[in-house]
Amino acid sequence: MKVLVTGAAGFIGSHVVDALCARGARVLGLDSLDPGVHAGPPAYLHRDAEYCWEDLRRCAWDARFSDVEAVVHLAALGGVARAARHPVNLIAANCLGTARLVEAARHFPKLRCIVHGSSFSVYGANYTHRCPSCGTRRNAARSRADLERGEYEVLCAHCRRPTDIEPITESAPPGPLETYGASKYMQELCLCGFTRCPVFVLRFSSVYGRRLRLNDGEATIIARLAGWLGAGVSPTLFEDGRQIRDWVYVGDLVDAVVALLEGKPAPPVINVCSGVPVRLVEACHALAEALGVCCQPKIVGGFRPGDMRHCLGHAGRLAQLIGRKPLTLREGVRLAFDRVTPPTTRAEAFAPGVAR
Repeated sequence: MKVLVTGAAGFIGSHVVDALCARGARVLGLDSLDPGVHAGPPAYLHRDAEYCWEDLRRCAWDARFSDVEAVVHLAALGGVARAARHPVNLIAANCLGTARLVEAARHFPKLRCIVHGSSFSVYGANYTHRCPSCGTRRNAARSRADLERGEYEVLCAHCRRPTDIEPITESAPPGPLETYGASKYMQELCLCGFTRCPVFVLRFSSVYGRRLRLNDGEATIIARLAGWLGAGVSPTLFEDGRQIRDWVYVGDLVDAVVALLEGKPAPPVINVCSGVPVRLVEACHALAEALGVCCQPKIVGGFRPGDMRHCLGHAGRLAQLIGRKPLTLREGVRLAFDRVTPPTTRAEAFAPGVAR
């Protein structure tokens, strides 16, 4: 099988390329080598893959693509902060690039499958919280007045008690709250109505693993935590550090992609998450244990408007697809970070910031 992987030089894309090459697939990797991410082709590129350094918006869809049988679409500009700074460029790259790929894919005569990498950011605040006292359900929105008082939990509208988050399922309606999430949802919409072959949408929670960038301003929460700990810096946490997040190991994501390309039956939308709630302070200790360092997080309070208190997914469809439960964070970080070489200096860890 010949597979086109977009975003092939990135953290996730490169792991997908490695897995497909290991299974004997012919891989054509397409990547723009965005200068905000890459200084050039990274050293970890697979020697058996063919690479095309082009932007999806301007790609020449020539004979190289005529025998593509499957597409794994992972190319996207990421980062909520970047999206706020440069919304036009991010929307053009993510949405126009996807639209151009869809247009080109109509003319791939051998195409049998498209797998698209989306994001939990498309759900926005549409998580359901349930009050353990009166059973009332509500969404995840928090009032600024509560946050300014230091009340960080999502409170029941009736009895004002803290609620519990319920794992979000694929049936939850999209409702992105910011530009990056909106662009990921628009990517999904670009694929609506494509009937030439099956289309699968994988919505990723926060993904971690080897090659995750630890040293830039767009680093994810877990990358920031790992960078700080590797550099000997105590992690700094907003609110009370008890925010719940759902992290997924990149190997579980790769297994899902491979299963879909191998024809395993699956629904059209799948959450790629662990389904295991982990609080930020717990993540700090799990990472410290994997890295072999001490950890004493600094809880600084405060908040960022628009941040979700808790994020948690339902991983049932993923588990069925890959034939097992996804790895827990404590299991996954041993594979991802136990031999990570720390930055030479603290300044190299990444740009200043606070995890949330």
